[in-house]
Amino acid sequence: MKGLRELGFPVEVFAYEEENWDRAAQEKMVSCDLFHILHFDRFSKWTQQKKISLEKPYIVTSGGTDVNEKMDHPISKDLLLNASFITVFTVEAAEKVITTYPELSDRVEVVPQSIWIPEKKEALDIDLPKGRPRILLPSGIRKVKDVFYVMDEVESLTINYPDLEFVIAGEPLEEEETELVRNYENEHPWFTYIGSVPFASMSALYEWADVVINTSKSEGQPIALMEALYHGKPVIARKNAGNESLIDHGNNGFIFENPTQFKGQFLQMINDENLYEQLSKKGRDRMLNEFSLEKEMQQYQAIYQSIRGEQL
Repeated sequence: MKGLRELGFPVEVFAYEEENWDRAAQEKMVSCDLFHILHFDRFSKWTQQKKISLEKPYIVTSGGTDVNEKMDHPISKDLLLNASFITVFTVEAAEKVITTYPELSDRVEVVPQSIWIPEKKEALDIDLPKGRPRILLPSGIRKVKDVFYVMDEVESLTINYPDLEFVIAGEPLEEEETELVRNYENEHPWFTYIGSVPFASMSALYEWADVVINTSKSEGQPIALMEALYHGKPVIARKNAGNESLIDHGNNGFIFENPTQFKGQFLQMINDENLYEQLSKKGRDRMLNEFSLEKEMQQYQAIYQSIRGEQL
């Protein structure tokens, strides 16, 4: 929201799954000229539950889970077909939307994400493990994130790296999966799950890590990897469209197709100081040059103005 406000757009934010839908929220909604909706599946279910209809033009922005898994839900379909624009983070996601709903072909825009790092950074209120090397997996706990995908290989690495530390940071979004993570933590001394981390403290977590990984089955465009790259941390990520939109394999990180590849790439990265530094520098450079907040805001500004022009 910071970028939009800097462009002069008065922005009201309503966290529909967290805040109460009361008279003040309704008045806020009525006062707006345009709605920008995040995550069409959850929003569709929320509007149905609250019996809310949208009387103003709106944009829908969604990431990988919605596009990969929720496209054909009847409620979502109605929301999508009546949107002024739908923005996604990658070309692959746009193609999936258009393949499902060809009538949306002239209303789908690819707008790569940017990241915003707060100037005021806060220390973590927990003590992180002291061993090395340090692997960080920033991820909410959900089945689609597949956090156990490379765990056997990580455990085998502890034979040669007995001080290795592996940390998962993210919200416990699915109870059953979270219970598996907590049980695994109790059985493996090198594994730590620290739960969700305040946004202002994430920089401290990236600074702790030697390598940041992503094991998701599917992704839109993972903010956590973008933040890691911005902080100059080499990344190793599972092959999917969202991860490949950020990582040029061998240039600014590694993409793996199976756990064995992951282990080999980790060993290559951690044992070659020159390679490590190269990946660090090129990863950060790409974030600064290609995924800037300014570029993202310019694209949204053009979309908003296009909608405003249609209303004149």
